[in-house]
Amino acid sequence: MEKQTQYQILDQYAIVRVTGSDSSKLLQGQLTCDVNQADGQTTILGGYCNVQGRLHATFYLLQTSPEPIQYWLVMPKEVAEHFVSNLAKYAVFFQVDISIEQNLLLLAANNSPKLKHFSQASLEDYGQQFILGKLTVSALNPDHWEQFKQAHLSGYAVTKTDLLALEQVRNSIPMVLASTIESLLPHYTGLTENNGVSFDKGCYTGQEVVARMHYRGSLKIHPHQAFIESDSVIEAGTDITNQNQRKVGTLINCALGQNGLEALISLKDNASAEPLSINDSAIKLTV
Repeated sequence: MEKQTQYQILDQYAIVRVTGSDSSKLLQGQLTCDVNQADGQTTILGGYCNVQGRLHATFYLLQTSPEPIQYWLVMPKEVAEHFVSNLAKYAVFFQVDISIEQNLLLLAANNSPKLKHFSQASLEDYGQQFILGKLTVSALNPDHWEQFKQAHLSGYAVTKTDLLALEQVRNSIPMVLASTIESLLPHYTGLTENNGVSFDKGCYTGQEVVARMHYRGSLKIHPHQAFIESDSVIEAGTDITNQNQRKVGTLINCALGQNGLEALISLKDNASAEPLSINDSAIKLTV
């Protein structure tokens, strides 16, 4: 078991800020999630698809201000510019401003396992905060860092372990990375299982493909948690093969835990009982 008193600076993540009177309207017409659920009390998972239903990005969505209305989308830094440039094509028709936040510090800290998944919490005067499994993710003004550390992180040690990536894998929460942009379908990743896709809210880019697969398709690929016999991280999007060296799945995300490489993968259903490998490393399904 990992130590229970650690924190991680999330310098590999970015905050995309969407503000303006038409923010809700723009995002509701583009994202897979129901933006209305991000009501200032709840943080939700969402995705942004191309017209073929493949994901540009996945993210955590927070409403950080009701008046003037403002949303934050927390996502891997390596896909943030791609996300902004694609969303901007539609934003020209709306009264909105889209930018990548440059002045906040993001960190993840171990927290109580009893905290509600994705519920938003108060951070007093320091910034914004939300809960992910056993982690608290905080966005801070760097000027308040020392005060925050003394008030909330007494006894905690900074760690090189990717706490956020591990918690995401263990909760089957997919994060699109640069190597998987526009290659993953929501149904194959775990996004639908985590309420990151709304089938009731109406149209959004890629909705026709996503809805058709949900209601009419016979899904033969599903996400799984897995353990990989490797002591180093493997690039997202790498093929998973069977004993005949045929591709049967894809690596979505992975992170090194204390006992090895933990992963979230998409896998053909008929391959789940076969010997599996990735880059010559054996794979064992855990969920």
